Amino acid sequence: MLASTTQDTVKNATDSVQKELSSSETLPRPLSTENPDEFYNIIQQQYRGIWGKLKFEDSLGDYSGEGRPFLYVDSNIELNVLSQFMAKEWKLKAPNLVIPILSAISRYKLFKNLKMIEALKIGIKNAANASEVWFITNGLDLGLPQLIGSSFRDETSLRRADDAWAIQMGRDPKRRKALVLIGIVCDDEIKGFIDFKSAQEKPKKDVKVTMRKRDQISLNSDHTHFIIIREQSIDSSSMDDSLKKNVTIETGGKQLEKITDAADSATNRFRDRFEQFLHQERSQEQTTSPVGSPPPATTDAAVVASNKSNPWGDDGFPMVCTLARGTPGTIERVYRKIQNEVPIVVLKGTGSATDIIAFAYEEICAKIEKDYEDSYLKVELTRRILDDYPLLRNNNVKRNEIRDFIMSIVSIVKKKEQENRKFLTFVDINSATASLNDFHKFILLALLQSQKMVTGSKVNIQLKRNLLLTLDWNLPDLALSEIFQRDDNLRYTIQPELFDKAILGKKLEPFVDLFLDRDFVLHRYLKSDKLIFLFNNAKDKEFLTTTSIEGILGETGDEEEVKKEFVEQGLNTIVKRLTDISHFFSKHEMDCNAMGIYFGDKSDKGVQRQRIRAEKKALRHLIIYAVLMNRHQLAKILWKRSAEPIPLALICYMMFKKLAPYCHESYQRTLIEKQAKEFSDCAVGVLDKAFNEDSMRTFEMLDEKHVDWSHMATIELAYNADNKEFVAHAACQKWVTRQFYGEITPRELPWGLFKCPDSIKIVSCAVLIFPMWFWINFSPIGQAPPTAKKASDLPPDAKKGSQPVPKIDQAKKSAEHVGEVNIRQGIKMNKNLQVTIIDLYSLNNLFLEDENSRKLKESNYDCSTESISTGGDVSNVLRTRISNDENQQQNNKRSRILSPVSSEKKQKAGQKKTYQKFINQVRSTLKSDRDIQCKHKEYRLQQDLVAAELRQSLTELKNEK
Repeated sequence: MLASTTQDTVKNATDSVQKELSSSETLPRPLSTENPDEFYNIIQQQYRGIWGKLKFEDSLGDYSGEGRPFLYVDSNIELNVLSQFMAKEWKLKAPNLVIPILSAISRYKLFKNLKMIEALKIGIKNAANASEVWFITNGLDLGLPQLIGSSFRDETSLRRADDAWAIQMGRDPKRRKALVLIGIVCDDEIKGFIDFKSAQEKPKKDVKVTMRKRDQISLNSDHTHFIIIREQSIDSSSMDDSLKKNVTIETGGKQLEKITDAADSATNRFRDRFEQFLHQERSQEQTTSPVGSPPPATTDAAVVASNKSNPWGDDGFPMVCTLARGTPGTIERVYRKIQNEVPIVVLKGTGSATDIIAFAYEEICAKIEKDYEDSYLKVELTRRILDDYPLLRNNNVKRNEIRDFIMSIVSIVKKKEQENRKFLTFVDINSATASLNDFHKFILLALLQSQKMVTGSKVNIQLKRNLLLTLDWNLPDLALSEIFQRDDNLRYTIQPELFDKAILGKKLEPFVDLFLDRDFVLHRYLKSDKLIFLFNNAKDKEFLTTTSIEGILGETGDEEEVKKEFVEQGLNTIVKRLTDISHFFSKHEMDCNAMGIYFGDKSDKGVQRQRIRAEKKALRHLIIYAVLMNRHQLAKILWKRSAEPIPLALICYMMFKKLAPYCHESYQRTLIEKQAKEFSDCAVGVLDKAFNEDSMRTFEMLDEKHVDWSHMATIELAYNADNKEFVAHAACQKWVTRQFYGEITPRELPWGLFKCPDSIKIVSCAVLIFPMWFWINFSPIGQAPPTAKKASDLPPDAKKGSQPVPKIDQAKKSAEHVGEVNIRQGIKMNKNLQVTIIDLYSLNNLFLEDENSRKLKESNYDCSTESISTGGDVSNVLRTRISNDENQQQNNKRSRILSPVSSEKKQKAGQKKTYQKFINQVRSTLKSDRDIQCKHKEYRLQQDLVAAELRQSLTELKNEK
């Protein structure tokens, strides 16, 4: 019976409050503000408005400090009129976020730890500096409002000192976000020390505020604006007795809470109405208002038929409340906020209402049984309520009402969590993981987690608003987890304004990477005018002016903005001076790509290739912009997304290195050189990884000439950049070796019976240079000059002994055929097999000779091997060896007559040792040949065939021996 009565009480109280809010929020016809005097007269005459500045007394009894704007007005003022006054008189801009503070006067002591206080002040300053944020408090000098005011005072002092120094140095002060801390208070709380009667004669006047005395409530002088409401308005009596009884709860002659802390107090009722007006959309207010609810009392003179919209737009503002401690009235206000779908950040650990709500939420999350809720949770909640509010022991109705409010709060929150929406975010101030320095992060997290999924045209509107907040507060992790990854089925469109903010903002480079991951098309964004816009709107243009405009171009740099001709004239000149690359920027091409006009093949594949090429160029242009503006982190993030990492890293290295001498300060020069070294390390790292994975492709990349780099190869870029670390890499060294040892060979010219030694050819070419045209042969990498195919090329005495063993002859033909097989477009030819064939031919006579002849033959073998390894002609080596064989046969006949029989065993042992040595050499030759040529399948099969034939020939020779 008691539970049902309490539920009815909560329902009736809620209905009465909602009825009052709905009737007050009916959209009135806006005032016509064409005549400012008429507007102020209406506020003065109809709502008895008084405005001006509050002058606070300092410790010396002086009122010379800066005044705080205020408005003293009836509580039934139309909110649309109030918003127009705030925009017109106070010059307040529309906020990006509204943060109401839910606290109490009765229980205001929050922290005893100074570290927590300082950490929370840092978090508040981070939120205030990041975006256009409105803080709304009770305006009194105690509790959390006092702490927020202290944070604002420190930030204001810091800004003033910085601006004063800038003016003294002849610079313009920095543009910063406006600090807005609005205090809403009832005149009953401050009428003891503020007298507004003297100001009633003139509507605009400064009012003095004396210092607070002991045990007296005072306004906090660090608030930026005050709204002081008059509880008793014109044509209305004082509050009903029923409301008075609800506001003041007496228990045993003692007051449970201050009148201001009660949920139905004049201050809280006006705050709820004003905050709901800011939070909800105007169209939503019209649909939620009852048809029969009367608007606030107005006269025909006050309301003029006008279609003028709200000064801040018709969309509501995002809102996140902050709860610290609190009274029973605060718990009821939390219930109303949750009903209106306003998320709340609860500072768990501050005591009272916050800890009770946190306990109930955690218990219901841990236990889902209904019996547990009735048997334990309600009893434990009642006990905790009585521990915090002992005056409720004799008031069971109020105690159960508070308990049911808490249960309703948790029930609504759990129901919304099933829809993937979260309205309570708990921050444990005593936890080591939750830092109060990140107070702004918890605020934004609560906002993003509470939003419902929208459809249609509202998707991009909500996305833009949320991303603007994450950009302002520099929270890319929240943008990724709470915006982009919240619903994988939605396709988001990143608007150019957001990308502008990410490019131009300070330390917002992670957002550039995040947007590019979401398929942001760069070439449709980066027009020539957009590039000029990025140069002109950069926050720091000193580096560009000093190094590029004044240093390279030789201009004065006095102009604040660069001209449109800067794209093709200035930028191309700068890039040419830094990299030797001509015509890097083309204004016509950039504009055509941005409009989707591509030149070339009109087929689908052709257009796709043109799009890819346009995207690559746009990425390069943006990297050049980042380097010239000394945006090292931005350049590195863009470089990571490039399909040409090595050339672009070398270009960035070259540009930073050549820009360093133009820096006047030594520390700046050192920093630029360090950034250049970092890009050099990136280029070397990518080269090392590529060389380890695919050496052939790496060689091709080093040798490939690119039309966009003025037909320079990658190795040429490294050489022009004087990047010794890159050129000293094993891949580059091997490429150079292959170039000089693989392509350049002495050439044989048939000039009669005389032959010019190779040494004379090389020395002559090195000294005279001109003989290089007819004595040096330039062939593809790894390919030896063609061998002599005609028997007439051999000497007459060599023709007789030139008939090889049939098996060897067949293997030689196969080897020549394999040598003609090219790897990757004919770059490489097999020479090792040719060496193997010649050695195999020599083996036929090696075992027919004695020891002395064998030693001589081994020396010939070494000479022939050296000749082949240096790219000599195979036919010449064969011709030499055949001639040597005939001479050795005659010498062997003489040596056999003189050689003793006792040395036969020694000769056999030497022959066996030589044979084993040669077999191992043949195997290593075949193995190295496989390792080099394993990339080509056809070549590998043919080489295996040749190797098998060679093994068979060696076996037959061994058997014959």
